[in-house]
Amino acid sequence: MNSQLIQQGRAAYRAGDFSAAAQMLGAAKTPDEIMGEADHLRGNALMHLGMYAEAAEAYAAALNDGTYGKRGALLTNRGKALAAVGDYTTAAQAFSAATQDASYATPFKAYLGLGNALFQSGDYANAGTAFRQAAIDGANPAPAAALGELGLCFIKLGRPADAVETYRTAIDFAGPRDDTRALNAGMGQALSAAGRPSDALDAFNAATADGIYQLTSEQADELARVHDSLAALSAQTAMATAPAPAMDAPAVDPLDPTGATGQFMPDPSDTGFFTLSESEMVQQDRQDRKQAKVRRRHRHTGLKVFIVLLLLILIAAGGLGFAYTRGFGFPSQESVVTDLFQAAGDGDTAKAESCLASSLPEDAKSMIISSIPQGATVSVEGMDQSMTETTAKVKASLSKGGEQEYTVKFVRSDNHIGWAVSSLDMDFSAADNQQ
Repeated sequence: MNSQLIQQGRAAYRAGDFSAAAQMLGAAKTPDEIMGEADHLRGNALMHLGMYAEAAEAYAAALNDGTYGKRGALLTNRGKALAAVGDYTTAAQAFSAATQDASYATPFKAYLGLGNALFQSGDYANAGTAFRQAAIDGANPAPAAALGELGLCFIKLGRPADAVETYRTAIDFAGPRDDTRALNAGMGQALSAAGRPSDALDAFNAATADGIYQLTSEQADELARVHDSLAALSAQTAMATAPAPAMDAPAVDPLDPTGATGQFMPDPSDTGFFTLSESEMVQQDRQDRKQAKVRRRHRHTGLKVFIVLLLLILIAAGGLGFAYTRGFGFPSQESVVTDLFQAAGDGDTAKAESCLASSLPEDAKSMIISSIPQGATVSVEGMDQSMTETTAKVKASLSKGGEQEYTVKFVRSDNHIGWAVSSLDMDFSAADNQQ
């Protein structure tokens, strides 16, 4: 076991040089030597490189290390690698085994992989069961995506009404990481299958309104059927409906051609307005003036101003309170994690520690700061916010061109207004879906 090559492989992986990382970690040990961490990291690097069969073998080797742990994550990654090469049967076995690991913190990933593998195998009923398990997992930050897959299973099973309800629930639960365009497109499929072409067209239009989402081939075919159904329905309606009899137009005040006021000019025949004498007009004018003075006395302008100001203050306070319960703060989560990566990369330990929760022990702070790669720039990909805690997915663009995702947890800072980082963990389920 060459510990120096293992250290170099770790460093290359953190810098985004996955080819060098895979080579160094592979050369660091002989095939009969067991080291779960090295094989796990090598498998991740191979997944980045698109070498899925080799990655599956690396994960299998890591599983031989009983002392390493992380069995659920390794089995899930192995399942993803096998699915990528089209071996859905073996992939489903790996995903299913991962769900049995009680120590696995994110079983929803295994259920999502299992659902996809079973769906590709044509087992829509069991695929739907797996997607439902993924959706109800409390650790899943994006349950709407799993519900969307469940809706597609219902369509395949010939249960469009259940699919409609599933997509409606998915849209209600959609968060910042969910693609509501895809969910609306799925809703369009379900509504069309349920015989509701007009509603289906509305859903498809909502999916494609911004010109970003591209319908799948199945969705495009379903949209074409929707147009055909609506055209046939329109033709039937035109043939079956006789022309409506002409109706007398309602009377309209010639001084109000739009009818906006809903009122007519007074008619001399039924009002006395045009027959008033000059003296009567003067007397009526005096009465009108007196009534106007009385109305002005009762306006209480000062009280109205006070009430308006009070309402504005209450609205502002309510808005701030609502924002606080929704996880907003100053400094925000995004600025805190950006400052943390910047300070750690610049070697400014004091500033980096100021971004961390004060309750963390010193060794935990040091471990977080030392794990941050130099020269990385970060962006927040999604957040699950609450009043006192936030979990965010953060993507770091590494100095050598690679990318690494992190799961970052925040707690309120000592002033209870801003945020501070309480934990930072590498998330290997990046764009290539490995852990």
